[in-house]
Amino acid sequence: MIRRLHFLLALIALASACTAAIRNTSGAAEAALMQSDRDFAVETHARGIDGWMSFFAPDAIRIRYRDNMVRGLDAIRRFDLPGISDTTSTLNWEPTDAYVFRGGGIGSTTGRYWVVSRKPGDAGKQLGHGRYVTMWRNDGGRWLVIVDTGYPEP
Repeated sequence: MIRRLHFLLALIALASACTAAIRNTSGAAEAALMQSDRDFAVETHARGIDGWMSFFAPDAIRIRYRDNMVRGLDAIRRFDLPGISDTTSTLNWEPTDAYVFRGGGIGSTTGRYWVVSRKPGDAGKQLGHGRYVTMWRNDGGRWLVIVDTGYPEP
């Protein structure tokens, strides 16, 4: 448990504490990565679990909040299917920052997420919110998720 917590903290620190010295300073790369994160949300809303999974690399890892990691496409699909397929709520997210590291092959996005009710009589009510960190790999000009995690805010 302690090792997982250290890994998560290191990942968040890496994504949050990037400096201009290790960033790709073109700005265009970060803009493209931000757009990929937004496209990830659009595809998930449009196609459900298939849209969600279309952005994950085959070797991806999902870090579950206060739990073990989930590795690989099949395990991630099994883990995320109930939440993504839930017709009583919608997961929304918006990136706030993107970093592309030197060489342009690895990047990260951070942002906010919120879950909204779709139940009749409760539609539109926010059920929860938090922050997320997603690590990406540029694979032939397409950004794919390699590590994804989030945590709720009180």
